Amino acid sequence: MRHTAMDEEAKGQAALYALGALSAEEARAFEAHLGGGCEVCAAEVEGFAAAVSALGEAAPPADPPPAVRARLIACVGENGDGRESEGGATREARDAPGRAAGFFILRAGEGEWVETEDEGVSYKLLFADSERGTVTTLVRMRPGASIPSHRHLGVEQCLVLEGDLRSGPYAMGAGDFNCSLPDSVHDELTTDGGALLLLVSPASYERLGPRGH
Repeated sequence: MRHTAMDEEAKGQAALYALGALSAEEARAFEAHLGGGCEVCAAEVEGFAAAVSALGEAAPPADPPPAVRARLIACVGENGDGRESEGGATREARDAPGRAAGFFILRAGEGEWVETEDEGVSYKLLFADSERGTVTTLVRMRPGASIPSHRHLGVEQCLVLEGDLRSGPYAMGAGDFNCSLPDSVHDELTTDGGALLLLVSPASYERLGPRGH
């Protein structure tokens, strides 16, 4: 189906495709969609691809820390480059202190908080799982912030780490967990004193309420 206008789901697919974050099956399906002549999605991918290319040139040259080098070597070994490996880890990765193949650690002070279009709401990406098409994020809501009503495009798991959260008649606090099933609709999410959430969810959702500032 060709698009006449870009929606949130299509924009999310285009962004993940440009980043190379889609699974092989999802990428083939999206390429087939592009091959069908969808000019809207093709233009979106072209824009994202240019941004991704610019990101690679924006940072000044720097030597990676030894731990990062070891992790990269481990990933190459898992993809099969012909070097000696055991359990998917190369010798360099196995010998790296404090590291083991198959693990990824993001320290509390690492990563970048990104402001969203909803005032007072920001997020930090922790991990993107291209095989399952999900992302793990921290979402921070400042006191009085809100997220408009939206429909879930897949399973969304939410754990309230700090603060308070309300959706319609349902109130949640620190330690409370919510699982939203595909096609379920969340009323507007609000917080009085602020909240910190841990989410495992699809990369995008369908907004039903008005857009933020």
